[in-house]
Amino acid sequence: MAPLPDRSVEGKIYFLTRLLKYVNEKPYTLRYRPDNEDGLPQTNIERTIQPIDFHDLRAPPDLPYESCGFKVVNLDSAMQYEDYEESTKVETIHVREVEACIKAALAAESAEVLDHVIRRRDQNWPVSTGQSYQFQQPASAAHIDHTYGAGCQLIRDAYGEKADIVLSGQWQCINVWHPLQGPLVDWPLALCDASTVDFANDTMAGDVVDRDAIFENTQVHFNPRQKWFYLSNQLPSEMLIFKNADSEEKFGASPGVPHASFDHPQSSSSGIRRESIEFRMLVRW
Repeated sequence: MAPLPDRSVEGKIYFLTRLLKYVNEKPYTLRYRPDNEDGLPQTNIERTIQPIDFHDLRAPPDLPYESCGFKVVNLDSAMQYEDYEESTKVETIHVREVEACIKAALAAESAEVLDHVIRRRDQNWPVSTGQSYQFQQPASAAHIDHTYGAGCQLIRDAYGEKADIVLSGQWQCINVWHPLQGPLVDWPLALCDASTVDFANDTMAGDVVDRDAIFENTQVHFNPRQKWFYLSNQLPSEMLIFKNADSEEKFGASPGVPHASFDHPQSSSSGIRRESIEFRMLVRW
């Protein structure tokens, strides 16, 4: 990753609005349309949009993973762009590549992919057409994918009877993200330095509700002390890795990294709509 002079771009991110109702009312979103016999809204989340200066990770200084919660890792992949159309190649080739790369980068005992998702930005997004998208779209609201408790549940779901052994050791739930094409300008992923986040006052748990399951994530309030970063002109070989939960939270480690995508000032002229792949992983030491 070649260093460049310090520079930043301005964009906007949505944050959870600071409202008194959240003192007694947990933020939630239903990922289905309710029958509404009782008038239940699909969400009670209200958001505020904030302008943000996004600092380029290509500019020095390098941030330590232990404090900021993220880093850039290079992977010389055997995958070609068209290979991502074939789930078998993703699972048999790319998953193995990513696991080996992350294990080495974090000096871990093991690094295992739990699942992955491919996003392809629709030409109409973020303007809603009222129709469902074929692929998931970028997330433009600041969040952390799951709370510590949800991370533990993710491990229990994945490891069954062996989960207690896993949970008793040192572990992190992380995400690994990279574009399928590059250099990426259109709606890049932004990450907040975890050491600049007041987790006690600027984050709160929220529920993502399916018909048959509830998953807890972390919603984020804006604070001007937060410092946000992105990787300019990110290539498919450049992977962003970032924490979502950490077994060492009880010893003062940061819970995770707030993140979101933003509309880069040059998005409309880039000519390439964002396509990306994201892995949820469990890393153990």
